[in-house]
Amino acid sequence: QLQMNPHFVFNVLNGIKALGNAGKVDDLNKTISKFSSLLRSVLNTSRKDDVSLAEEIKTLENYVSLEQQMSHNPFTYTINTKLSLDTEEIMIPPMLVQPFVENSIKHGIKSIKDGDITINFFDYKNFLHCEIIDNGVGIFYSQKEKKKKDHASLALKVTKERIKNLGSETSINFTELKENREVLGTKVWFKIPLKTDF
Repeated sequence: QLQMNPHFVFNVLNGIKALGNAGKVDDLNKTISKFSSLLRSVLNTSRKDDVSLAEEIKTLENYVSLEQQMSHNPFTYTINTKLSLDTEEIMIPPMLVQPFVENSIKHGIKSIKDGDITINFFDYKNFLHCEIIDNGVGIFYSQKEKKKKDHASLALKVTKERIKNLGSETSINFTELKENREVLGTKVWFKIPLKTDF
């Protein structure tokens, strides 16, 4: 359930090879450093039930920055935290947010210019809330495209099940953002019980 998409790994390795062939030593070293850090993080957390939110955010930052390097269309991202506790004190199942972010990159903003993803974490009434918002083509359009290609997102399905298994009061929602009937993007929102390391 915590495996990285094989296509992502393949693309990063191809990107590293291309940088090496082009003699871009600084970019090559930075990319290898990010990728090794991401691999180490995934391997270290794969046997854990929970990691700190700080660690989850660091993994996300490494992942998204690598996706930015490989993307044909440039995109930006922001991670915001409005929390009553430090991110080191909040515990979250590992790789819980990454599949939703990957979905935004691969299906939401892939074909648009100036794509943008915002990830918000906040706590309210003993629950940790997370929002993943993109300005892409919209979830209903991207789902149609995935069906055409016969591409079922196993990672998303597994992640939804992981969230539901965290308690009866957990919830997850997918919303298409619209204004005057025009699709402005997608918002994924979920809440899980707020868990701390003390």
